[in-house]
Amino acid sequence: MSLTSILKQQEVQQRFRDAFPMPDVHVSADVVAPLQSDRPGHIGTAFDYLLRFTLRRMNSSVVSSSRWTAEVALRLLKGAARRQAEEVIDRAASEVEAYAASGELSDDLLRSCLQLARLDVVVRTRGGYDITEMDAVQPGDLPDLKQLHQVIPHRTFEANELCLLNPTFGKASALVRGADADLLIDDLLIDIKTVQEASFTRRMLNQLVGYYILHVIGGIGELDPKPSISWVGIYFARHGHLASFDLDEVIDRETFPDTVEWFARYGLARHVRRDAASNRDGSESP
Repeated sequence: MSLTSILKQQEVQQRFRDAFPMPDVHVSADVVAPLQSDRPGHIGTAFDYLLRFTLRRMNSSVVSSSRWTAEVALRLLKGAARRQAEEVIDRAASEVEAYAASGELSDDLLRSCLQLARLDVVVRTRGGYDITEMDAVQPGDLPDLKQLHQVIPHRTFEANELCLLNPTFGKASALVRGADADLLIDDLLIDIKTVQEASFTRRMLNQLVGYYILHVIGGIGELDPKPSISWVGIYFARHGHLASFDLDEVIDRETFPDTVEWFARYGLARHVRRDAASNRDGSESP
């Protein structure tokens, strides 16, 4: 069961409501990059890649990146589909290197971001997604990505000592059947949301706290010693706005260890029950 699925469970939501109060977070309501594409979800995933490629170039001396989620699709595809996915990943790697060297945002790089986003869907559906139209680009896709890129507040994402892109959480990621965050800039953990309405919600808080708990259990980015995470936030991409807060606003340091232990036991118990169900009837429990 993924972190997202665990956070949807009623007992987890109740535990988090009791343990973590909503912080006072200011969110800018001004949309500076209005939606132009007919595929907002697809654009959101593509922009996740584009922002990470941008930060890779900006913070080249302190950046570290995990493998792309899209690369996992290679394990799930066969034959012509796998060869097509390999070509997409190889081409994207070349475009990223060219962008890192020149700083020129090309349409080819944007197309690669859109194609990588399609492979992300392959991973989320465990191979149950048709990629025969991998090269299809809708009329509003490239302009949408370009304007999202234009409004990135570069100073906000400048790292002094550490920039982790798409980091995982070691043994804790395995506990929830795979989990990765979007960004860690020094001691600030960031999740990216390409939504039209900028509103900080309980669901967002639970996701950020869930990531932090996984960091406490397994560490982030497989770094030793563990880096410090003091702040968390949401980058609202269509608003060019980062809404962040100090973790001490929501975490009681005296009771937090008990919550971490409870979460680890809960995740492990779900893991064991799912495996038992799989062994029993060849299917995965919900």
